[in-house]
Amino acid sequence: MYSYFEIQSKIGITKHMGGIEATRKLLKMCKVDNTDNILVVGSGNGFSAIKIHEITGCRVMGVDISEEMILRAREKLKPTDSEIEFRVGDAENLEFPDNIFDVVLSESVTGFTDKKKSIPEYHRVLKDGGYLGLNEVTWISNPSHEVDEFCRRVMGLMAETEDVWLSLLSEAGFKNINSSVNSMDQWKQMRGDFELQSMDFFRIWGRFFNLYLREREYRKSANHLAWETLHIPRGFNRYYGYGLYVGQK
Repeated sequence: MYSYFEIQSKIGITKHMGGIEATRKLLKMCKVDNTDNILVVGSGNGFSAIKIHEITGCRVMGVDISEEMILRAREKLKPTDSEIEFRVGDAENLEFPDNIFDVVLSESVTGFTDKKKSIPEYHRVLKDGGYLGLNEVTWISNPSHEVDEFCRRVMGLMAETEDVWLSLLSEAGFKNINSSVNSMDQWKQMRGDFELQSMDFFRIWGRFFNLYLREREYRKSANHLAWETLHIPRGFNRYYGYGLYVGQK
């Protein structure tokens, strides 16, 4: 069956905690100005990377491990978007030289990677004095075994506490580290998720129904995910929120 990410990438869905409002906060925490060269790791369908360029005027490079997501992102580019680029890339092995970016951003992506590999990679490609900004699922109270196992099994997500995230940045060599942890507002999150799909909402659902009706494996995977979602452990949403973490090289 397809994984949680594969189900989404085939139709072009991108989601991250806190929506574009959280992205704006992260840009401010990273002290971004319009001369910066930004790397967005896990750029998904491209909406956030394009929005970051619109907000800041910076040159933006988006990388994602999914070729399908990169195709969806490139579809959104206009002829005038010469300062936005999308490439297939792996957070754990970024194919860029050392010391090339002013800012590295990653939202709801690093928690799905081997953090001992991805976070040092972010540090490597940053210029001296550059900033890393993460927006990641964070446990705000100790999860039950059932809740933690659900995240790992269904989504492949390895969430961490604030202390662990801060430790990971410190171990990778970041300094001047600060954080802001936020609880979940389910309705606000749903609005944020909708905004992230707004550029091609109807095409996303068109792809979904096309795949669901025509491809048995996709239908089976989507049905299984829906069944799992209906059986989320009790009180699941009380355990987690999202953390904005910033460190300087």
